[in-house]
Amino acid sequence: MDSFRFVHAADLHIDSPFAGIGDADNRVANRLREATYEAFQNLVDLCVNSEADFLVIAGDVYDGADRSVRAQLRFRDGLSRLADAGIQTFVVHGNHDPLDGWQSSISWPQGVHIFGATPEWVDVDKNGKTIAAVQGISYPTREVTDNLATRFSPPQSGDVFSIGLLHANVGAIKAHENYAPCTVEDLSSSGIDYWALGHVHTRQTLKRSAPVIAYPGNTQGRHPNETGARGALIVDVDSNGESKSEFVALDVVRWERDEVDISGIDTIDQLDSMIRQHTDNLSAQAEGRDVVLRLTLAGRGPMHEQLAAKSAVQDLLEAARDSWSGSTPWVWVEMIVDSTRPEIDMEARSKQDDFLGATLKRALISSIEEDEINRLTEIVSDVYSGRRNGLDRPDDEQVSAWAEEARWYLAELLEQGK
Repeated sequence: MDSFRFVHAADLHIDSPFAGIGDADNRVANRLREATYEAFQNLVDLCVNSEADFLVIAGDVYDGADRSVRAQLRFRDGLSRLADAGIQTFVVHGNHDPLDGWQSSISWPQGVHIFGATPEWVDVDKNGKTIAAVQGISYPTREVTDNLATRFSPPQSGDVFSIGLLHANVGAIKAHENYAPCTVEDLSSSGIDYWALGHVHTRQTLKRSAPVIAYPGNTQGRHPNETGARGALIVDVDSNGESKSEFVALDVVRWERDEVDISGIDTIDQLDSMIRQHTDNLSAQAEGRDVVLRLTLAGRGPMHEQLAAKSAVQDLLEAARDSWSGSTPWVWVEMIVDSTRPEIDMEARSKQDDFLGATLKRALISSIEEDEINRLTEIVSDVYSGRRNGLDRPDDEQVSAWAEEARWYLAELLEQGK
């Protein structure tokens, strides 16, 4: 078996709209509008510069089923550049860009293979010799709940490295729709050497050998929950059929979450300086990329009362944005969340023999009783009944957080009213 190299990417989401962010800053909106395109160009550059033999893309090339002409043309142009460099591309479509979505009459470059709704094996040739075989399947429509992994056929030859290209939720990973659900065992029993997966946006390797089962994550973060580096995997396969992979970041705008502790901070200008220090650090860590940041203020201290003043948090937010207004790269603080607490020792205060102590004692007990959480969930359930208002029913964690917030609010009111 000859050694070779391929790149495994997924979830490009070209033309993602990044809804809501652009309302506050046109510069940020314009940058994000181009971010998925630039990340794709970085992917093409990676394939060319690393001298990859081929590229596999495991679904969700586009962000929507009705992909724009602009997105399709840019994708075609990128694949044309790969074809000119002698790099083949193998693509499946996922739930965001299923086969029944609208698409233009695009002529794809030579060396590009887009899989249909039925799995098939396609050979990868190099210098007149087959070095690998790829089998893939695209979503015929958006919601696919069948186990597509069971439709894959075993490799046609044990002498050729085999790759399964699949957009699926393996092991019912939370935070993602359970499309094409399957298990690690389903994939392991296939005889395929490497499963190139897509759909889950967080990079992870579910199995490291016999077979390798990997998600590269998406190439560009798209919202505050997709923090950190995003990119693709370079996979090297040696003459023994053993593979090793290396992650390479491709994102151009990095999403981050950070926390500033107000403990020990006495003035607003000190807090403002601390926020700037945190944004400076994140910018340095992003290595030349722009950063969209969601910042949380936490901890207990005298700043809690000052932050409660009208527009205090909003003014801090605007000051943080203004400090980066003329900079390139920039850090744009998308939101500041005030989760600070007053200087009240809840446990110690609950032991005092007065009304506040008795109230806090009861509140502290209820915070750990499952029955109390169930009771609170039942109280608010009517608000969410049937989801007529478009709201998701809260889980126990959310109800518990509300109870915690109410407890601190009550303690603060009673302490101030002494």
